[in-house]
Amino acid sequence: MGAPSPFDGTTVAIGTVHGKEAAFAPAFRRWLGAWVAPTVALDTDALGTFTRDVPRLLTPEEAATAKARGAAAELGTATGLATEASYSPALGGFGPMVHEELAVFVDLERDVRVRHGIREYVHVAPPRVVRTESEARRYLQRVGFPAQGVVAHTDEGMRKGIQDAATVLALLSRGPVELEPDLRAHMNPERRRTLRRLSWLLAARLTRVCPGCACPGFGPVGVVRGLPCGACGNATSQVRFDVDGCPRCPEQRKRRRPVEAADPAACDACNP
Repeated sequence: MGAPSPFDGTTVAIGTVHGKEAAFAPAFRRWLGAWVAPTVALDTDALGTFTRDVPRLLTPEEAATAKARGAAAELGTATGLATEASYSPALGGFGPMVHEELAVFVDLERDVRVRHGIREYVHVAPPRVVRTESEARRYLQRVGFPAQGVVAHTDEGMRKGIQDAATVLALLSRGPVELEPDLRAHMNPERRRTLRRLSWLLAARLTRVCPGCACPGFGPVGVVRGLPCGACGNATSQVRFDVDGCPRCPEQRKRRRPVEAADPAACDACNP
């Protein structure tokens, strides 16, 4: 049996008003023996919203760190957790969106911060102005409504978190409505699945201790490129090693990837 988790029996505060504790609690309980408790008063929307009514002035990492520290301060815990998501066009805007979900875990007693993220391609329906009931119903079906909530923009203002068609139709009776997916976690089942995946990855990482100083959170911090070409042996831009590092000390270890040679198509010498 392995050594007990350094977080066994502790409570991790998570900065959220959108139910993210449900995504993280199972993994943190299973891997770390820790409980996850949500904040009540922390206004995470003050750092920016998907709907742009509150601009995002911080980077995702800065915002997640601020929320994690704020969560720990509110609940009086030694550890805090928060996530931040961003969506951006991929393939020049002609393909799917890139969804990046970043989690930041802070340990105030050890004075460390552990970040772990996921990047994946997702399909997000673009905003659309609807003027008839049939247009509205087609759009709602496209986004996966009602499991996927929507945001409605009208001349009277904005309404978030809509999950019943009657509300959309009532707004439509007063004029055109611009609809878009509500990307907040409690309104977005695809994002909740991503958060659950991220929770297991982060919790597993927190069980790994640094071989140099025994601080928890040893894990991926970068890569080393230069995988040799399979034809000529020259270094390419392909990744040769993954690099794991400590959140507290300079200790790093390289992990060789299973692929030993790059396709000549990725070689500047063989395929200039």
